[in-house]
Amino acid sequence: MKTIDERRFTFIPQKKWKNLSDEERKTLGSYKSYYGHYMKVEDEIIELENRILKLKDKKSTYLGKMKSLNYKIDYLRNDYNYSWSISKIKKKNYYNFTISRRGYPTKTGGLGSEKIIMEHLNTFYKRKKKRLEELNKIGWEMFVRKRVMDSEGRIRNMLVDMVSQDVSLKKFSINRNTLFPIK
Repeated sequence: MKTIDERRFTFIPQKKWKNLSDEERKTLGSYKSYYGHYMKVEDEIIELENRILKLKDKKSTYLGKMKSLNYKIDYLRNDYNYSWSISKIKKKNYYNFTISRRGYPTKTGGLGSEKIIMEHLNTFYKRKKKRLEELNKIGWEMFVRKRVMDSEGRIRNMLVDMVSQDVSLKKFSINRNTLFPIK
């Protein structure tokens, strides 16, 4: 980008502008004013570019610190991060779930038949109209998956508590009644 410099309007000393016509003085004055604004913007751009460079340095520093700490918390990801799947038992109308975590054996549990699961969920959420609407809209499998994987939800908190007590989850029996307890 070609820069504009002051020489574009300093070829006539300002004291001699009185020799110019009114139109020439007005045009030259406008040009000088725009030049002043242009220089302010140019200075601001340079200042912001310098700020961006400093922020990029800070970002790199934080990334480096996070990388050096990452190995110290990696085991927590293995312990607390899980995947969830639902499978139908062949030749039966029965569903199980599996909780999988890296470095640990899978944890399985029973959900029951589709009819039992739906009745159970309808009973559990009988006072929560929006949940029941969602259940009927997306189906029980997607609904259960969504509830179990909700990072701020009750079930996830319950599973985190279980892992805190027994990282292997061997102490616990988990099924539809554990996930959606009905009194």
